[in-house]
Amino acid sequence: FAIDHHPDKARRITRQQAITILEQESRRGHVAHAFFKDAMLDRFYAICNCCSCCCGAMQAQRNGTPMLAPSGYVCAADPELCVGCGLCGELCQFNALSIDGNVAIDSDNCMGCGVCVNNCPESALTLVKDAQKGEPLEIFKLMNECGQAGEDPHI
Repeated sequence: FAIDHHPDKARRITRQQAITILEQESRRGHVAHAFFKDAMLDRFYAICNCCSCCCGAMQAQRNGTPMLAPSGYVCAADPELCVGCGLCGELCQFNALSIDGNVAIDSDNCMGCGVCVNNCPESALTLVKDAQKGEPLEIFKLMNECGQAGEDPHI
């Protein structure tokens, strides 16, 4: 859609290029999220890598107006591994992590984005399923159901 309607602002990339971009954005503390729109024939509308300083949806979420769906997971910490460095709290875009000796997790605010997990230098954080956050989106299952599981090298 973007290439068809905004060719000056979009380009095709390979699967590996997409993975590299996602990894780089996660290291920056940016949250990857996909937007779907009914008006887009139930297709992805956009995939963003955002921080709360400039993303209206994230700002609204942090201010109590739900604009994003949680992943179905929440952050969990191993207090034996956490050294209280504070990097996770600095990177958390949803104000779900704070440091008081070890990391403290506000599960209500956690969206399960995984930025903290990906960046913890001590591997003290993991994501665990949380029934209160809904069922995780299983994109490969959905693609198979729609008959779209081909190996297109472009995303």
